Amino acid sequence: MISTPYPSSEFPTIPLGLAYVAALLEKEGIEVQVQDFLVTQYCKETLEKKIAEFAPEIIGITSVTMNYPIASRILKDCKEIDRNITTVIGGPHVSFWAEEALREAPWIDIVVRGEGEYTMLEIAQGKGLKEIDGIAFRENRDIVLTKPRQWIENLDELPFPARHLFPLSKYRALFSECGLITSRGCPFNCIFCAGPKMVGRKGRFRSIKLVVDEIEEILNYGFKTITVADDLLTLNRRHLYAFCDEIMARKLKFQWSANSRVDTVTPELLNKMKEAGCYFICYGVESGNQKILDTVRKKITIEKIKGAVKLSNEAGIKSLASFILGLPGETKETLQETANFAKELDTYYGFHLLSPFPGTEVREKAKEYGIKILTDDWLRYNANEAITETESLSVKELEEIDRKYKEEINCYISYLEESEKEGKLDTIEREEWEKVKVRRRGEVAFKLLQKNIIENLAAMETKGDAIEELVARVSKEIAYPLNYLGEGIKEMASKGILKYELHKGNVTWSWG
Repeated sequence: MISTPYPSSEFPTIPLGLAYVAALLEKEGIEVQVQDFLVTQYCKETLEKKIAEFAPEIIGITSVTMNYPIASRILKDCKEIDRNITTVIGGPHVSFWAEEALREAPWIDIVVRGEGEYTMLEIAQGKGLKEIDGIAFRENRDIVLTKPRQWIENLDELPFPARHLFPLSKYRALFSECGLITSRGCPFNCIFCAGPKMVGRKGRFRSIKLVVDEIEEILNYGFKTITVADDLLTLNRRHLYAFCDEIMARKLKFQWSANSRVDTVTPELLNKMKEAGCYFICYGVESGNQKILDTVRKKITIEKIKGAVKLSNEAGIKSLASFILGLPGETKETLQETANFAKELDTYYGFHLLSPFPGTEVREKAKEYGIKILTDDWLRYNANEAITETESLSVKELEEIDRKYKEEINCYISYLEESEKEGKLDTIEREEWEKVKVRRRGEVAFKLLQKNIIENLAAMETKGDAIEELVARVSKEIAYPLNYLGEGIKEMASKGILKYELHKGNVTWSWG
């Protein structure tokens, strides 16, 4: 199985979907290996070596929209290396683009649509393709779509994600949070999201005991922070209370974050989450204009947004208000309204630009919503580029407000850096600056991983401090301020994420 790289700079987490599929295959006695190109530079030679060593009969890969072209290219390389390999692709993009993917990419044999665990198991077990629900494939010149697969009703029957198959030290080097789920499903119907079509509208909840058992496993892997990746953790309060109670009953000390809706939190709920270690909540706010919120069927109000942020602050949980710019009905005036609203909220906020992904109503009914989609270049569907226009707003105007937002962030970081040098940071600013430094250390690791610098280092002659010599060597490979580069490498070495062996005056470095 292959983990697909992203085309743009992102801090990755272990892909849960792929890890779940791999775990079920292992449980059923099928030998599985993972080639993780998410945290390793992709090259065809590495892939060819892996295929030669493992000799797989099937290669499965997953992708979202923006890295679908890369995933497709990798499968093409697989077929060129060994045309007898069966190539399978899954994920949210191809779940709603199955026929098109098979038409445009003859090197793709099978598309998995929707939840993929049991679908992939049946493919691996050699079941007849027409008998497997939830796939698309070619038969002669025709494309066959089998009936949709039913949701997995009992999530407890799935084994824990096979994280042990991934290069864990590389994810720890990135200061990456480790994801897990306590449930699947989302009952809401936002027009910009295909989530309910992927995981269903009915909430399916895991046993709390199993969830917290999994948390203990994650902590034993060395992760310090966990992100609960449920579409809506706060949907079922009884479930969430039980989750928090079990964490506290076992006296587990770790930080965790979650996604939520502003209309599902209460003071009691937030206080309980805080007591159990929750430090951060992301609220999908989307817009500061009520008419736009109603148009996209978000079913929240401006007052609810303000209230949820206030309650989070009072509970001591930091929050992020996430906005989407360029939604139906967006104008220059509503953009400014949203920008002003974000600044008034007294919380972190972030802007993304509308990406009309396959499977979303805003894509399927773009004309009705007054949205003009400018490209199907999937690499640009990263929510950081303007690829749509509204009837009243151009790409240039969208890009301008996004540019101003990023300038403000950079100015604030520069202010924190100067204030730190002068010893003028207050308590809150010091917390902010520490987060910036952690992110920069993660950026150092990401640059090392992107270019396979550690893997490609030959044994180095040492004349003194091996770590300082590594910093000097790496500084020639990547453009990054030397002080941050040094801090990042020293911390990774101190934690055993980077290790070295000394032999006859030569140092060999590797990931721990």
